[in-house]
Amino acid sequence: MKILWLVNIVMPELAEHLGQKPTVFGGWLTGAMNAVRDHQLELVVVTNDNSHNAQTRKYVVRGVTYYITCAKNEDEMRLAFRQILSDEAPDVVHLYGTEFEQSWAMAQEADPNRLLISVQGLVTYCLFHVYGGVPPHFWHTTWMHRLLRLLHREADSMNQQRLRFETRSVTEKKTIQRARFINGGTAWGTACTAMINPQAVQLPCELILRDCFYEADRWDYDACEKHSILVLYGAPLKGFDMLLRALPTVLERFPDTKVYVMGMRCRYRKLRGIRRWIMNQAPDYDWYVQSLIEQYHLKDHLVFCGYLSAEQVKSRLLKTNVFVSPSSIENHSTALGEAMITGVPSIASCVGGLQEMIQHGEDGFLYPFDEPYILAYDICRLFEDRNLAEKYSENGQIHASRTFHRDNNLRDLLRMYEIITNNLKQEGQQ
Repeated sequence: MKILWLVNIVMPELAEHLGQKPTVFGGWLTGAMNAVRDHQLELVVVTNDNSHNAQTRKYVVRGVTYYITCAKNEDEMRLAFRQILSDEAPDVVHLYGTEFEQSWAMAQEADPNRLLISVQGLVTYCLFHVYGGVPPHFWHTTWMHRLLRLLHREADSMNQQRLRFETRSVTEKKTIQRARFINGGTAWGTACTAMINPQAVQLPCELILRDCFYEADRWDYDACEKHSILVLYGAPLKGFDMLLRALPTVLERFPDTKVYVMGMRCRYRKLRGIRRWIMNQAPDYDWYVQSLIEQYHLKDHLVFCGYLSAEQVKSRLLKTNVFVSPSSIENHSTALGEAMITGVPSIASCVGGLQEMIQHGEDGFLYPFDEPYILAYDICRLFEDRNLAEKYSENGQIHASRTFHRDNNLRDLLRMYEIITNNLKQEGQQ
């Protein structure tokens, strides 16, 4: 059976083959690839990278065939994908992600009866939560706001991010409507995709995490850095600002609290005079975060780690007292899954697919996204109660080990492909 994947990244092993620095994104893709490699599947992986002016390039690395196309627009992508599909004749075309132009281009070229979509973030519904908990006066758009953004272009405003989500939502809905088979990932993702394409066949399959998270070393209370928190920093919907709003209450009881921040680094800017006024009038998310850090005097309690490799993430997790996922919406969170399967006591906002990952009061805490005072209370409980932390560590690991069970999820992945190919045989299209 030949399976073609369309992905949004240059896979790490291909990047290494090309002498490039591997990406830290898309860890579930690496996990799935390593899992399927030895199961008699012929795997073809396609991605589009329009940063190069070159023809489609083909590589074979460790038995996997890779294509990198260099199309600049939808028409060029369709032409490149049409040729690849003709050359490879895959049994199944599996799209990872739905919101980018390349997904829609491939969906148009592939046979819908061979097309499987695994949704990731679902921007169509994330759009309702795109500002997270940021107050409106930081993101509302006026003529002055737009003018001032022209004067200060260091980063997108939050409104510009919303506009980008709106554009991607149009692409996403067309792509989902084109597919006959969909893997929503969670009950939330299944519900959302069913609203867009109620005729599609929903096929269940959970993610496979990166290899190192299935290794034996696990979190130990005695070995962790007490009163430390690990969190992701990204777009407003990731909710980092909500954790900042919870921290002053935590610091009253645990003044040595330290927060380690993975992902983007906040650009802390020392602006004065007219430049500070401009940024106050037309802020980006970094500036809003900076305003909270200054308001609550948090700078000495934050360590921005940047983007970490899988091994670096695990090393940081093993030293962490509490992991927090404060997003305003998520379909599924590999970061939370990696924390729980490592045994780190975890807290998540009760939104989207996150509420399926934690059973509140049994293997972690769920809290209302827009109530940072409850988040602060839950953090303090885990800081002060070793028995509770160890209970959530053990139970959370068991829960995550079921959710992200490598063999079971590989079986479900293979089953999805078998359902599609069997359906083609029944309809005489094989």
